[in-house]
Amino acid sequence: MNKKEPFHTRISLMKLVMKSAYRSVMFYVGQKDLEMQYKMNKIVAQCRQKCEAMQEKFSEKLEQVHTAYQKMAKRCQMMEQENQSLSKDKLELQEKFSEKSRQKRKLDEMYDQLRSEYESLKRSAIQPSKNFYARNEPDLFSNPAANVVDSREPIRKGPREYIWPVKQTSSNSSPFDISSDSPSKPAAIPGDVGNRRATGHPGGFEPNAAANPSTILRNFIISPIKRPQPSRNRTNLFTL
Repeated sequence: MNKKEPFHTRISLMKLVMKSAYRSVMFYVGQKDLEMQYKMNKIVAQCRQKCEAMQEKFSEKLEQVHTAYQKMAKRCQMMEQENQSLSKDKLELQEKFSEKSRQKRKLDEMYDQLRSEYESLKRSAIQPSKNFYARNEPDLFSNPAANVVDSREPIRKGPREYIWPVKQTSSNSSPFDISSDSPSKPAAIPGDVGNRRATGHPGGFEPNAAANPSTILRNFIISPIKRPQPSRNRTNLFTL
């Protein structure tokens, strides 16, 4: 500014300079504000897009979790029902097991009782009778003739048909007829043979046979023997 100019003009020029400076500063500040606003809007748009994408993903995950939760809830209900049915079955099986165990104990008791009875009967049956070896056997080699005659048991009275059945004699029987029921009974002897032996002692024993043991044995073998009737009430070897 020129010093020679008046004061008012100099003041007005300074005002103009200040106004222009102010306007330039304000314009710069406005430009910066616009730039910042644009950047902020851009950042906000990007963040919004990201948030929307994240929200979509979150909603998808939430739906998946919800469906999985529903499935697990249904599965839990099914497992609970199955657990209840299994508990009922367990109670029934416990009752059946207790009943079967009681039956098994009863059967074990019955088996033990029967086994003890069987063992007692077995021990009593194994005990030998007192008269098992009571009979004295004669010595046949010391005096054969006397022992054979003395050891014969007495003839028991009874029906003869029980020992040897009655033979029906026929007219055509021969001396060697083998149809006889008794193996030790001889066949009918012809008349001439009977005449030759008529002088002998009845029953086939001769008077002087006592002195000859061989004759006694021969007559004993030839003559029919009445066997004793088997007794039905014989003593058992083992007493109960």
